[in-house]
Amino acid sequence: MAKKRRVRTTPVAPRGAPAPAPVREAVPSPAAPPPSRRPTSSLSNYDYSYVRRDLRRIGVLAGVLLGAQIVLAFLLPHLLR
Repeated sequence: MAKKRRVRTTPVAPRGAPAPAPVREAVPSPAAPPPSRRPTSSLSNYDYSYVRRDLRRIGVLAGVLLGAQIVLAFLLPHLLR
């Protein structure tokens, strides 16, 4: 089976002809200086203490459930004989 030939997608300049110069886009200069620091977000005023409390509660619950699984893993084989 013969190989497929690829068709060039970009036009090629003839040999010996100078290559066209790349197009340069003009970059606008800033008219005004960049703004200074933005004001502090209003989110920093919120109280997130409940999040810490909830994460602690989740951690304790996960520890208790993991401990119960470990205990059951040792006790169930002896109880089911």
